[in-house]
Amino acid sequence: MKAKLCEIFVPKPGKNIYLVQELPRLDLQSDFTKEMAERLGLNFINTNSVQGNLCFAENREVRSDYKSAFNKEDVLEHILPQLLFHTINLEQDEVKLPDDVHLFFSRTYKNSIGFKAQKRHLRSSLLEQRDRMPRKERSAISQKICEQIWDLIREKDLRVLHSFLTMGSEVNIIPLLQKALDNNIRVVVPKTLRKRQMQNLILTDLKNMEAGIFNTYHPKDADEHTGSYDLIIVAGLAFDKRGFRVGYGGGYYDTFLADQGTALKVGVCYPFQLLERVPIEGHDIKLDQVIY
Repeated sequence: MKAKLCEIFVPKPGKNIYLVQELPRLDLQSDFTKEMAERLGLNFINTNSVQGNLCFAENREVRSDYKSAFNKEDVLEHILPQLLFHTINLEQDEVKLPDDVHLFFSRTYKNSIGFKAQKRHLRSSLLEQRDRMPRKERSAISQKICEQIWDLIREKDLRVLHSFLTMGSEVNIIPLLQKALDNNIRVVVPKTLRKRQMQNLILTDLKNMEAGIFNTYHPKDADEHTGSYDLIIVAGLAFDKRGFRVGYGGGYYDTFLADQGTALKVGVCYPFQLLERVPIEGHDIKLDQVIY
């Protein structure tokens, strides 16, 4: 894809001839930046900063690490090596633009994309490996994990427990939840809502459940818990020895855990899901312990 420089930069009134070093002083054409946004399928926000930073984001609340996701410096870095002459004519001189507009993105955004690619790979490979585990092996490990958590509950006299509800090949935490109910420990479980929100419902009967969104399930006709927690048990697809996790990509637990400063946060997984390090981003919450 080729474009004239005047389609990329806004010329000064009555002036088309420039020294190459003058280009950074020119603004980018709004049509050019909007076209880049459309090709990415994202909204366009012009921050009007001195550096000419341009924001692309999927919603109006732009994440801080996307603030300079695409800016004038990124464009210049690609274009300047193509300008072989000291003097240029915006109306006549052309440059080649990449067909993949992601090539314009700044290092911050590229790093973010890299993290996401690593997480996608981990999710895919570890989920496949988890699904292949023999049922008997999953059951034995799950039982040991439940026993360790129960020992933790008794040792620390934890009275309010928040836990995921086991789905598919996840660690089977259900026997632990039943044991907690039998011992008058309050058990709270999530109801998945849209827009990365959860409603935390008080569990009283594991047989009285109903289906929710995204193939989840939750207690039927349950009251909402609005207090604090002593223990939060978290599932995931990968954990590391520092306490960070890779979840399923919805962001539900990152949002929830960020508001639970005093609760003991414990991740559970099968041994092969515990890695030396997992890719993390600024919003990822560190757990206190991982049991496997």
